[in-house]
Amino acid sequence: MRLSTYIQRTRALGDLPVTPHDIEAIGQLIEQGAGFEKIVRKRTASLTPLVLLGLWRAHRRYSEHQAYLQRVADLRRREGQHAIAWNLLKQTVSRHEVAVLERAEALAPPGRASEHRRRDAMKAVMALWKACLAIVRKTAPLKVELDTDIAELVEAYGDYCGTTTLGEVAGHRWLAIRRGERLGALRLTFDLPRDRMEAQVEARAVQLAAVAAGRDAEVLLEALVLTDLEEWALSLKDDEAQFLAIRQACNTWLGMLTAEKADHPIVAAVGVPSGGPVGVAITLRDGRMVGQGLADVSGDPVRAVEQIIGRHPVEAVVLPSQSPRRQLLEQLARGFGNLTTIRVDGRAMKAACAQTADGDNTPIKQALVLARRALTPMKTWLAIDPAGLGLADYQHELDQDDLRAALDDMRVLAQAGVKPGDLERARSSSAPRTAMRPTNRPLNPLVKNVDDLRPGMEINGVVTNITQFGAFINIGLAHEGLVHVSELADHFVNDPNEVVTVGQQVKARVLGVDRGRRRISLSMRPDRQTAPKPSAYGDRVDGPRREAEGRSGVPLDDIPGRGRRRSSGGFGGPRPTGNSNVSRAQALADLERLFKK
Repeated sequence: MRLSTYIQRTRALGDLPVTPHDIEAIGQLIEQGAGFEKIVRKRTASLTPLVLLGLWRAHRRYSEHQAYLQRVADLRRREGQHAIAWNLLKQTVSRHEVAVLERAEALAPPGRASEHRRRDAMKAVMALWKACLAIVRKTAPLKVELDTDIAELVEAYGDYCGTTTLGEVAGHRWLAIRRGERLGALRLTFDLPRDRMEAQVEARAVQLAAVAAGRDAEVLLEALVLTDLEEWALSLKDDEAQFLAIRQACNTWLGMLTAEKADHPIVAAVGVPSGGPVGVAITLRDGRMVGQGLADVSGDPVRAVEQIIGRHPVEAVVLPSQSPRRQLLEQLARGFGNLTTIRVDGRAMKAACAQTADGDNTPIKQALVLARRALTPMKTWLAIDPAGLGLADYQHELDQDDLRAALDDMRVLAQAGVKPGDLERARSSSAPRTAMRPTNRPLNPLVKNVDDLRPGMEINGVVTNITQFGAFINIGLAHEGLVHVSELADHFVNDPNEVVTVGQQVKARVLGVDRGRRRISLSMRPDRQTAPKPSAYGDRVDGPRREAEGRSGVPLDDIPGRGRRRSSGGFGGPRPTGNSNVSRAQALADLERLFKK
């Protein structure tokens, strides 16, 4: 599977506009060893930082999955199991799809049915698995039951108890639920809609025959789907919640790195510890400390700080954005009326102070760290480990390697001059044009009902569903049109998902309308009647003419056995010229002279 196909099937880039050519070009750079720093330098009007970030992360997951597929194939070979056809394995995009393929192979090993029936059955198994997984994730009731009488846990997790569905639980709430389950406070159970899932098996009975081998729908569902369906549904929800939490952390980190520098030649920063005097650091624009002192805040804290500032031409006062001594902090923030007040994030102060050599004690070191975070934010923040900042909700529930990799991506973007606002603007500008169009505007204004459709008519549509036999298209009528898999492209299509995606806007051509049954047949293949016609010698119209001429000037394509086969009559059939008989006679005469010389 190509990277562009993987991205299309996983929707890793959402609706961001990027061509398969650009995807493969960036993927090739990464495979050649280019780091994210080099990839970001490739940004253009279409390859925005958001697109490049998505491509970088998608390639990472793509490479991990390809390596996993190779490990599966090697393990099966070492254990003496028959190999799963590689063209089936490479169509998978996640590990749960590989697992269901392995179960299907165990039920239908080679030799029990013809190979093409086995392959069709494997595809049907995959479609069955996806349908059942979607049912569980969207509609299956999930019971969250409190499994403890510890007062603290009851207070923390009591609000989560009840019946819901996976799709209804927000990401941060899900992380809290999973933490409660790990602590023994909660128990999660599914009420699986077995009847609906068995109906999915029965609907595919013909395609599943090679795997079923006489088993009824209930047994087949148990063997193929229910083995690990609940575990994978929970795991996918974990991945979704983790993705949202890491994205939130990344946005916060990028904002901290790219914060506006304080445009003052000299500032006074005030470190506010949990108790005792506050530290004051007089700092120049380049981060050098030129004055310091401890201010006793038992009386008037503002006057105490001003006495340390003294004659220094300070233009701004830097304060932490939060402190356990909230009343003192607010008193300082209101006290310096003639100076600019700058609030700075005070996270990870202990780690930052440990790396600061200047300053005589902790309060002054805290003040110096705050000043440098205001004056040189990127340099100062990059000096500490971002994973220790606690930027994500329930951070201990996240994969720490994934978190660190994502935060490092933000470092690269920040050093390249990308800010959170740039990513947001890229997101909004990359929204599909349909989102900007009024919702009441019809797809095809001139088509009011089925009777308005005529064969050959070109219409607009939106893909609403994809099946093994084709794609259903909404064309603005009560009944949808069907593009059969053979009409999706001008080449053989093994999987419709490789050509179209749900929600994609397409242009199609009407093939036929069965008004009695309200069935609309569509095609997305090029119209042969309007396609450019080949030249007299069958040359390609999209490139230079291929003429390797002999002394007689006859193209070698016209010599029997050297040219492309023509469907109209083999090598000796007529060519599309104005007078084919004359043209053929002339060619034969030229050939005769050629071989006599």
